[in-house]
Amino acid sequence: MQQFDVVIMGAGFGGSLTALLLDRVGLSVAIVDRGTHPRFAIGESSTPAAGYLLRSLSEQYDLPQFQPFCKHGTWQEHYPGLACGIKRGFSYFSHEPQHNFKAKPSHGSELLVTANLSDSLADTHWYRADVDNFFAEEVQKSKVVYLDQSEVTLERSDGWEITGTRKGEPIALQAAFVIDATGAAGIVPNTLGIERQTEFLTKSSAVYGHFASVVSWAEVLDQSHIDRSDYPFDCDRAALHQVLHEGWMWQLRFNNGITSAGFVLKEDQQTGGAEDVWRQMLEGYPSIAAQFADASLVAPESGLVSTNRLQRGWKKCAGENWALLPHTAGFIDPLHSTGIAHTLCGIERLVAALEQFWGKEELTSVMVDYSDSIQAELSLIDSLVAGCYLSLPHFDLFTASTLFYFAAATGFEHLRCSEGKQPLFLCADDTEFRQAVREWIHLLEQGADEIPQAIERAELLLKPWNRVGLFQPAIPNMYYYTAAPETEPR
Repeated sequence: MQQFDVVIMGAGFGGSLTALLLDRVGLSVAIVDRGTHPRFAIGESSTPAAGYLLRSLSEQYDLPQFQPFCKHGTWQEHYPGLACGIKRGFSYFSHEPQHNFKAKPSHGSELLVTANLSDSLADTHWYRADVDNFFAEEVQKSKVVYLDQSEVTLERSDGWEITGTRKGEPIALQAAFVIDATGAAGIVPNTLGIERQTEFLTKSSAVYGHFASVVSWAEVLDQSHIDRSDYPFDCDRAALHQVLHEGWMWQLRFNNGITSAGFVLKEDQQTGGAEDVWRQMLEGYPSIAAQFADASLVAPESGLVSTNRLQRGWKKCAGENWALLPHTAGFIDPLHSTGIAHTLCGIERLVAALEQFWGKEELTSVMVDYSDSIQAELSLIDSLVAGCYLSLPHFDLFTASTLFYFAAATGFEHLRCSEGKQPLFLCADDTEFRQAVREWIHLLEQGADEIPQAIERAELLLKPWNRVGLFQPAIPNMYYYTAAPETEPR
């Protein structure tokens, strides 16, 4: 039986990166995965925070091969063969059922929030089949033992025993510590009988896939003679959100001709199978239907994916000799593109804890702190997303609700980049900010009948954290730059 300090379950980018970091700090590591790469996956939209975190980790632990992923320009320079999409920021367009999209005065049905100064400094959409495969290949070049195509069971005693088969051959591992990077599968908490988290403010489900030949949203706008001259960036070079009465749709474009697209619907809005839901949603929104008139599903091979309720979590995220990465610990909703950055934030914290406290009694209490931090971050994400769902279908309120997220994101970026601090993700450890979010949620739950007054209240609530001119752009709903300062690469 092979013995390791740490065994990681799951070889997505999070599990693979964690394995490489722990190898760098001198721990013996194995990584076990049920499948193989490349494979279809979503969770594709990166953010400035993700770039900062990945750059910091690659510098601190001497993994320069990951630096180019932090920005679109360096990605294209170093890894042009790996598919990705350019992301200048977030774009939102509000639709009325059974009507073509209509631009309202003062951009009352449009919102564009810029995250980057230029295309070269832009964030990216990660085409996960390529990116996860790259990370896994880097693991296979290292001292980490890489075991894909493995079916295993876990048993916990003083440490852990992982036994099963790989390609028909028996495998047996012993580990002092196990990290679960399996996402929704949650092999460790299921093994331990950890209680599930069931109380969430957000209630949504999704239908999604990868498509070819999706007409750009800019082309649809141009065909409708809608003026785009005020837009701070190409609206398709973004995490594009089609905001609907039933929920919203994401569209993420990659440079290989594929578009990731999915409808995320309020809990009571999805009825029938995936194909039926997809057809019904397109029939309800003709401008979006025009985008998909000649589109074809290219992945996954099994067809459109339909989920049950997206919200999930565990009431305990770490223990004496185990820990969950954030995406295993829980998931809320893809609305604010938090997945990649939150995963990296959790990895940073977990690897630092294991490096500092390995073999020490303090590790147990540090894991309690790690668990609490992940729970706090998921709770804040839940509140930030729920506020947006409560705001549907009043786009002015929805816009105000998104600004709570942008205040949190820019605050997190500012503290890390300008003050050198390491707050919890999205400043989830700021109790006053969390209280402001709760007050906004309460106002929405009570019914914000006077929308202008409600927006004034939102601006007042966010004033202490409004570093980037939220609520007061020079052109209504057009934010030309919101992230922490950067310079062009030399």
